[in-house]
Parts: sequence; structure tokens; C-alpha cells
Amino acid sequence: MAMAVALFHQVLSFPRAGPLLISSGGWPAHCAIRAITRAPRLALGMSSSAETGYDIRTVMEDVVEGRAQLVDCREPHEWAEGHLVHAVSAPLSVLQQGILPGGIEPDEKVYVHCAAGVRVHAAAPMMRQLGCAAVVPLREGFASLLQLGMPLARSADRP
Repeated sequence: MAMAVALFHQVLSFPRAGPLLISSGGWPAHCAIRAITRAPRLALGMSSSAETGYDIRTVMEDVVEGRAQLVDCREPHEWAEGHLVHAVSAPLSVLQQGILPGGIEPDEKVYVHCAAGVRVHAAAPMMRQLGCAAVVPLREGFASLLQLGMPLARSADRP
């Protein structure tokens, strides 16, 4: 068993990322963690902010100055627990029904966020199919956006 642990290797093949060697030994921990977290995102067609060409400061400026909309694709119970100022709710479950919630302007640029930067990659193509021309999925989740300085809506601001 010790030999199995020491020599454990698993080759995973992802359509866009190619083969990926994940090892329990030999790699520094940060490399293995990066490989494990990045490969599934690449397999699902996800990309980093560097690859999508946005800068989070520009996102915040665009939203605050009205050049773009911020859409939150988290579910209603998550929205009720807190959401960002300027955000419009468009739960993934609603988008999956083929409904684009009111308040979203299809002709404007739309930045989409969720809790962890994963659901946005399902929401973005659905929003495009529902008529939104420019949809940018944000890799930063809700907590990260708060840490980066996006303001939380006060309870008086919440619908």
C-alpha cells in the first residue's frame, strides 16, 4: 500500500486541456492544486480573466458608470443572503428555463458572476442564446468580488 501511495499517478484527459498528470508525489503542492483546479475549468470551456481579456477594475468602473450590467446568476436564497450593489438577479435555474429575467438589457455588455466562478460558465451561453450580445463570465466569485471592493447592497437596497 505504501508503494501504491508513493507511486500513485492518474492520467486524466480533458478535451481542451489535453492529458494531465496528477501525482501524489513529486510535484510541489501548489502545482498539483493549480493543475487540479485549472484542468476541469478548461475541460468545460472555462478560462481565466487573462484569457477572457477583462480587468476587474474595468469591470467595476463599467458597472458603476453604467457602461455595463452586473448579473448575479446565484439562486434566490443566495441573493437574499446578500448581493452586490448594481447587480441584477438572473438565477441559473431561471435561465435554464429559457427565461431572461426583467432588468437585463440584452444590448448592453453584461458581466456575470456567481458564488465561486463556476455557474457563470453555464449561464453565459444561455444568456447569449436569450439575446444578450456581449456576455463576460467573471471568474471571481461573490466573496472575491466583495474583497476586491465591490460594495454589498444594504438591506434597504434589497428588493
